[in-house]
Amino acid sequence: MSHELHLHFRTSADRRLDIEDHLAMVRRLIQILGAEDALLGESAWYLSGDTKDDSYRYQLFGEQGPIAAALAVLKREQEGKEVVKSFVIWNGQLENEKGASIAYYFDRTDGSPSGLRLTLGAKPSASRLGTWTTVARVLSEAVKIWQPVVATIDTRNYNGVFLDRPRAGWMLYLPTILTSQHVPEARALVSVLDENNKQLGTIVVSVVDGTFSGSDPDHVSVANAIEVRLVDQYLLPRYVDL
Repeated sequence: MSHELHLHFRTSADRRLDIEDHLAMVRRLIQILGAEDALLGESAWYLSGDTKDDSYRYQLFGEQGPIAAALAVLKREQEGKEVVKSFVIWNGQLENEKGASIAYYFDRTDGSPSGLRLTLGAKPSASRLGTWTTVARVLSEAVKIWQPVVATIDTRNYNGVFLDRPRAGWMLYLPTILTSQHVPEARALVSVLDENNKQLGTIVVSVVDGTFSGSDPDHVSVANAIEVRLVDQYLLPRYVDL
């Protein structure tokens, strides 16, 4: 089973980020992941290629940050991309339960937000990062890095209620202060605070007594109810409004 972290973010209009800036943010996330799973540590990640051999050719990070050869390849690949720039990296593990990948999209000119999708393979009915509290902590740290307009953690086989809006899944982050009065269906609410102890937003958690599964009717029911509740209060945005 795979869990996916999706986040959508917008960068400040005052400063355009370059590829090194984006890689620095990705590296911060990878350092957090590596503290939980050695197969997700900095030295594990490669640039994804068209073939197996190509996908092991360029290790992305060394002790000082991006390796020069990999950075040169990434810069060359971005040339000529007019609508959106992107790259994909993976952790070099072919077994599904050990594999992981990150797809990253930035510098969009079509008005859509930039984004990251982290996919973590795991054994059936398991979470790669362990309990829900650890998963929520990783999501919280990702929020602090990118300050997204929305972020989710769910599984590929989970179907939300609204096709045009983000899914609650296992966890949903919104840059809004939410309480149990807003979302009584939530099994937990986690406040995300910045370095000044100011609340950036809230993570809404649907399952705390195990690992979320999109094929579990009880899990789906709770996640669906959260989505409906948020939409009723105009708190779950449409993708086109992000």
